[in-house]
Amino acid sequence: MKLAADHSNADTPEFSDYPLLTASASEDTVNTDPAWYTPARLLIAFCVVSFLVFLDRGIIASNGVNGDKESNTGIQGEFQLSKFQDGVLPAAFMIGLLIASLVFSELCKYYNAFRLIGWGMAIFMVSSVGCGFANSFWTLLVCRIIMGAGEASIINLTGPFIDDVAPPSQKTLWFGILYLFPTVGIAVGYIFGGVIGASMGWRMPFLIQAAVCVPVVLWLFLVHPISLRTMHDDEEEAHTDLSAPLLGSEAAPAAAVVNSLWGDICILCRHPVFLYSSLGYCPVQGAFGVYSYFGPQAGHELFGVGRESIDLTFGGVTIVTAVVATLLGGWALDRVGSSIKNAMLLNGISAVVGFVAIVAAFWIPPATTTGFVWFIIIFAIGELAIFAGTAPVGAVMLGRCDWLLCCHCSLLAAAC
Repeated sequence: MKLAADHSNADTPEFSDYPLLTASASEDTVNTDPAWYTPARLLIAFCVVSFLVFLDRGIIASNGVNGDKESNTGIQGEFQLSKFQDGVLPAAFMIGLLIASLVFSELCKYYNAFRLIGWGMAIFMVSSVGCGFANSFWTLLVCRIIMGAGEASIINLTGPFIDDVAPPSQKTLWFGILYLFPTVGIAVGYIFGGVIGASMGWRMPFLIQAAVCVPVVLWLFLVHPISLRTMHDDEEEAHTDLSAPLLGSEAAPAAAVVNSLWGDICILCRHPVFLYSSLGYCPVQGAFGVYSYFGPQAGHELFGVGRESIDLTFGGVTIVTAVVATLLGGWALDRVGSSIKNAMLLNGISAVVGFVAIVAAFWIPPATTTGFVWFIIIFAIGELAIFAGTAPVGAVMLGRCDWLLCCHCSLLAAAC
């Protein structure tokens, strides 16, 4: 059984020679898994959950939902938003996401992590209904913040679960499959929001999204839960807790939660693996967030292509590049060796190539007849490069006991 190391006097480890992925639990763990559970089924379930919550990001960025102030269409047209207000909507979503990520990572020490995913999905579903019925910019803004908070549990906790159950020799590939579906969700959201929003109004995609989430939320609450081994690597505890209620255990004092969270943050900040990968990947994700939200609008304004055509094109290109690059990145890291050094090298190369290609795409002269075609081709190359680093960076952040001094800090690493 792996024991959490005593980190009180430990030195900060070097990361170049650490193996990245190893088995997470001991062979003598008691097998009390519920009847529905297999690792492959859990992966499929979390892929569906990730797809649904990221579908929303594509929906709100699509021209059919986001609309245009001048043509009086979509969110911008109905609420007469300025460009600043339009940009505040995704920023507010991220505020809720970031704050709640820290909260959910700490709550996992006291409550069943599987149930917390259910609660996060329920919050997301209710907020989606609120977006569909929003009667002002400020109502929509509040709903977006709460929706980001609900998404936090899915982003934080699905990865550690897969790290628990994936075959050690294929973990990076499993991460690649899991992290493929958020991007596919965004891409399908472009198409879904563009088509449904243009024909049925911008509110309908949010309401349909919420309706699709209902059976998923019910399943997460009603099915026998499994437990996250990450939280119990130093305890003789079974994988599952069939009697776990909707949360799981008694609440802890608020002061104890805050002190524990602060202690984990201090541990993470002493590790170069976490610091370098976070500082390097944050700008990449920030840039991709801008591209994914404003890309369809920019394509319409620069090249004069119809709004629905832009949504379909961006969605299709993103789906193809995400599928190919994410799986290829995971496969490549498994082939060359799943080490911290190889993963970070692959991340760095993919980020540089992606940055150069995407910036170059926006330098294409818009007046030329083939301008939009070349823009999409070069933009697709940039997306291929960026998505190739998705699985490796996920594996680095969830390397857990291989480079973290306390196993449960992997949840906080994923949150950050």
